[in-house]
This record gives sequence, C-alpha cells and structure tokens, in this order.
Amino acid sequence: MKTKVISPRIPSQLMTVEDLQAMKCSLEDDARIIGAMIHEDNETGQDYYKLDAEASLFERCRFIDCEFEKASFIDVIFDNCDFSNSHFVKAYFNRCEFKNCKCLGTVFNEAVMKHVKIMDSTLKYASLNNAKFECVEMNHCDMTESSISETIHKNWNASKCLFIGTNFFRTKLKDFDFTSCESENLIISDTLEEIRGAKITAIQSLEMARLLGMKVV
Repeated sequence: MKTKVISPRIPSQLMTVEDLQAMKCSLEDDARIIGAMIHEDNETGQDYYKLDAEASLFERCRFIDCEFEKASFIDVIFDNCDFSNSHFVKAYFNRCEFKNCKCLGTVFNEAVMKHVKIMDSTLKYASLNNAKFECVEMNHCDMTESSISETIHKNWNASKCLFIGTNFFRTKLKDFDFTSCESENLIISDTLEEIRGAKITAIQSLEMARLLGMKVV
C-alpha cells in the first residue's frame, strides 16, 4: 500500500535572506535557520557544513559546487534551484520538496530522505549511493546516468521518470514500479538480482532480456 508523503510545514510569513553564507556565519555553530526565505542567492564553492534549516523556502537560488555535508533540512521547499556539482553527503531531509530543480552531478551519498518529493527536476549524473529513502516520490524527473547503488528504500515511488543508464547496482527494486517510466541500459549485477520482483511493462521486459544476453526476435 502506497504511503502518503507528508508535505513541508511552512509558515505563511518568512524572513527574506539574500546571502545564506553571511547569515550562517553570523549564527552560533549550533543555531538553526528557521522561517527563512532564501531568495535568488547565487553562490559558488561555498561551505555550508552542518547547515541546519527548518520551515524555510529556497527560491530561485544557485549553489554551484558547494559543500552541504551533514546539513539538515526539515520542512523545506527548494523551488527552481540549481545545486549542480554540490555535495550533500550524509545530509538529512525530512518533509522536503524539490520543484523544478537542477542537480547535475549533485552528490547525495549516504543522505537520508524521509517524506521527500522531487518534481520536474533533473538529476542527471547525480549520485545517491548508500542513501536511505523512506516515503520518497519522484515525478517527471530525469535520472539519466545517475547512480543509486546500495541504496536502502521503503515506500519509494517514481512516476514518468527517465532511468537511462542509471546505476542500481546492489539496490533491491522489489515492488518498485517502472511502468510509467522510461528505462534503458540499466546498470545492475549479472544475476539481475536487483530487479527481481520489480513491476515492468512488456516492452521493458525486452530490455531485461537484453541484459540477460537474450536475442528477442
């Protein structure tokens, strides 16, 4: 049974922030950013290690090649943001939404995602290895040549996504529904253990046969 993803709880009034790095530097090491709207912040190569944001909105921001290791985001919306080549290693996301975001080559290795929606976004070449998903929805996302290896998941659903050349090595996909998605050239083990019990279409089954070395005539 599909579990409903809980939406972020965002207050109606937010404090506008245009320089996240300056705000982070002004706070105590263990202080949280709460009730903020980070608007059109444009940063490259900044370090946001252990950033703690709650009940906030990131809108039309660009954080390119930035470091968000062990950052925490609770009740946060990312709207029209670009996080290309940034690192969210061991980051924590709870009740978060990504809308129309660009995450080219973004690294989410060992991240925890609970009650997260990712919509109309591109995660080409992104890395989500050894991540943990619980109640995660991906809708209209481009996961081309991304890597989701050795990832543990519960109630992870995808709709109308592109999984082209995606690496699922050692990620068990039992009951994962590919039927509304486009999938080609998946990277999995020789035994195809990863896709055992996955839901696929008749056309997608031909691709699986190709992975087994069969010739479909």
